[in-house]
Parts: sequence; structure tokens; C-alpha cells
Amino acid sequence: MTGITDKTQADPPEKPSGSVLLGMIAARAAMRAPEQNEIQRLSEKDSERAAAIALGRAAERTHGLPLFSGTIRFSTMSVPEMPEFLPERPLLAIVEDRSGRIGFVALCPNLLASMIEMQALGRVTSRPAQIRRPTRTDAVISAEFVNALLEELGRELSGQSETANYADFRYVAYLDDPRPLSLMLEDGNMIRLSYGFRIGSGGQRDGQILIGLPSDMVQPQPSPRQKLTQLSPPEPEPVAPPPTKTLAEAVHKTPIALCGVLYRRSMTLKAIRALQPGSLLPMPNDIIDQVRVETASGQLLARGRLGEKNGYRAIKLQPIDSASPEGPAFAQPAESTVPDTAQNPDPPPPLGDLNQPDPFRQSSTEDDLAQPATRSAGT
Repeated sequence: MTGITDKTQADPPEKPSGSVLLGMIAARAAMRAPEQNEIQRLSEKDSERAAAIALGRAAERTHGLPLFSGTIRFSTMSVPEMPEFLPERPLLAIVEDRSGRIGFVALCPNLLASMIEMQALGRVTSRPAQIRRPTRTDAVISAEFVNALLEELGRELSGQSETANYADFRYVAYLDDPRPLSLMLEDGNMIRLSYGFRIGSGGQRDGQILIGLPSDMVQPQPSPRQKLTQLSPPEPEPVAPPPTKTLAEAVHKTPIALCGVLYRRSMTLKAIRALQPGSLLPMPNDIIDQVRVETASGQLLARGRLGEKNGYRAIKLQPIDSASPEGPAFAQPAESTVPDTAQNPDPPPPLGDLNQPDPFRQSSTEDDLAQPATRSAGT
């Protein structure tokens, strides 16, 4: 009994196989944790470097302004927390995307003063910027820079995961007071990008920029299956045959010049040479009801009544009657001594089939002619 007791006390208890497996998994995870932290740190450094490049390019391209990036931070914030991160007396540029999502870009007074000095003097002075309320002129000067910064951020951060779609936003308005901004933004978290930098070739001033965009505009990180799909060449899409167009469709889009003729009168050369400023040409009383609508070659299309619509001279069209004779407005004057064939050559005959169906015309030709149309009246 004594020997058995001593052997039992000397041997350690055996560990179950499940505990050994859990220990191996924990040790493996502990070895991978530094690697994952290092990868995450490198990813953040790449994003900060890309944001710094975007800021420098935007300032140089729009105003030729040299900037030296300092602190750059990507984070999130809620709408109530937003005033804590804003610069003092900022110009709030409201940006919006095509879907109506609203964000903002806050520019500090030092940056605004430096932009104005670059346009007026071509350099940045060392004088302290005046703390004042931003004006509409400041917004106009900075609008191009805001759009360029968002565009450059979208280009530089396009390959980074968990970054907002900066390039989708454009400047739409500005605010000189941050209090209404909280009411304009949607509730929830926002993507925050804060800049701290030096302005000028000698770093004369400190500058700040705060960018806030909706958090639901974050680009989702692709899964391993999606990455493999992106690497593989896309399958060629079947090319659809071009739609066949009929001759009638091409004719419908052909521009045709129409002329509105109020009155025609034949005159001798002697009478024309006798015309002076202030001379009067007598016309019949019923010419307002005898206005003709013709093509450039003189083809009669319709008749109508001269009137006015929306401040323009207009002709109310009426269906043409091919059997109707020429109206009195186009009769030859009795005192004319020139032969009829020389005065007024025979005009082209009217369109007798104007109201008949035709593949080159719409079926509702008569209804269209009944609608008022705006034409210039020629004499």
C-alpha cells in the first residue's frame, strides 16, 4: 500500500487532449498578434502619407500654396462631438454627393488668409491672420481648393480599405456659423479626417482642416473571394448589335427652316429707290388672318393668324386647304406695270397630302398644326 501511494503522489496528473489543443491555438494567436498590429500600423501610415500627398497637391494646384503636413488623423465622431474638433472661426464648406448625402470641410482662418495673400501678393506673409467672420468672397476663393482636395483624396485613398468616398463629394454652399450645421447633418457617426500643417515656404503659420463625411459612405473591405475575382480577368460581355434605324427616324431629326410670311408686294425699282426712313407701305386690312408658313423654297405648309404668346410674336396655325385660292394678301397691286410672270413667279403648289398618313410624319399632323407655334414674321 505504501509503494502504491508514493507512485500516485509522484506522477503528475495527465492533461486532457482538449486543453493541449486550446493551448496551441492561444500560442499561435499570440505569435500572430504582433504581425497583425504591424500590418495595421503600416496601413495607417500609408493612409496618412496618401492624405498628406493629396493636401499638398490640392494647395499647389489651386493657389500655388506650399504646405508642410504635420499631424494627420483618421477617426470617427458623432454629430454632438463635432464642435470640439472644429477650428476657431472656421469657414464651413458644405459638400454633397449625387445621392444627397451631406458632409463638410472646415478651413481655419490662417489658411483662408494665406490663400488671399497668394492671390494678391504671390507669397505668404508672417503677419497673424485676422480672426473674423468668413464672407461669401472667402467661400468663392476656397471652393476650388475644397473640390481639388476631395478629388485628390479620392485618387490617393482609392486602394485603401475603410476610407470614405471623398471623390464623390463636391462643394455646394458655405456656412459662417457652425450652429446650423448640426441640424443639417444626419444623426450617427461620421468619418473624421483632421489635418495639422504649416503654411508658407518658411512655415509662417499653423493651419487646420477638418473633414467630416457620413459614415455609411465607407468603402467595404473586399473579401478574399472578391480579391481573387478582381485579380482574374473579367469575362467579355456579349456585344449587342447596334439598333437598326429607319429612314423615317433619321428624317424626324433633320432640321428644317420655316418662314412666316405676313405679306408680299411687288414694287418697281423706281419705287424701291424712292424709299426713305419713315416711308409707309400700305397693306391690306386682313393680312393678320392670311399669314403663310412656308419652307425656304416657298412650299406652302399652313396658314394662320398672327398673334402673341409669352411675349413673342406667334402664328396660330390652321389646317391648309389645297383647293383654296390665294388670299388677297398675296394678290398683285393694281398699279403695277411689270408683267405678272416677272413680278411673282408661280409658287410651288401646296402640299395636297399634308393630312394623309405618312411614315415620315407623325399621325397627329392635324392636331399639331392646330397648336400655337412661335415663328418670325417676315415682310
